[in-house]
Amino acid sequence: MNNIIPIETSNQIDSLNLNINQPLIISDADEVIFLFLKGFEKFLKSKKLYLDLAKARLTGNIKKISDNEPVPDDTMTKLLPEFFLKETKKLEPVINAQNCLKNLSKKSQIIVLTNIPYKDRKSRVEALKRNNMNYPVITNSGLKGPVVSKICEKMRAPVFFIDDLGQNLESVKKEYKKAICIHFLQDERLEKLMMTPSNIKHRLTNWLEVENLINQEILFYENKK
Repeated sequence: MNNIIPIETSNQIDSLNLNINQPLIISDADEVIFLFLKGFEKFLKSKKLYLDLAKARLTGNIKKISDNEPVPDDTMTKLLPEFFLKETKKLEPVINAQNCLKNLSKKSQIIVLTNIPYKDRKSRVEALKRNNMNYPVITNSGLKGPVVSKICEKMRAPVFFIDDLGQNLESVKKEYKKAICIHFLQDERLEKLMMTPSNIKHRLTNWLEVENLINQEILFYENKK
């Protein structure tokens, strides 16, 4: 497995100033903080396309409204970069994300770890600021385990990792075993389709549940100190 961290990602990690004794929350952005699917489906509709969620994937499931035929592979590879370029700033936040993160930030450090192109990082930062979520953003490509391990290599306090993709959760659990991983599935359609890896304990569907779980874990940590 390739554990090489992209240079842009490594540079962003180096710019962090973390307190190793304060709990850390590392959260995905799309489908965790922002309503990616809602925005992407609106974008597709403007191009007379739609997303067939018979399976939890994008490849092969983007189809023409006119005849239900999948778009060619070369079209597919162009759609996501165009979407991130044009729509990242406009995505709506997931319900309660802003308030719950604000509450959690009283005792925790928060980082947004997002798999979007580095060139679109500014748009993601601006979207977070526009929604009163001014947290550090780390862009990445590929599995997130090596990145989380690098971020947390000196951490003593609990680390929470929140993502909607099972492969990222498994990757983090492999590379940084101490992470408390949360499989977050706020979209009802995805919640029915996506399996949670067997080694991931927590599967939650809203930010109020996430806030409650993290607060419980932090209280447990504080009582042990």
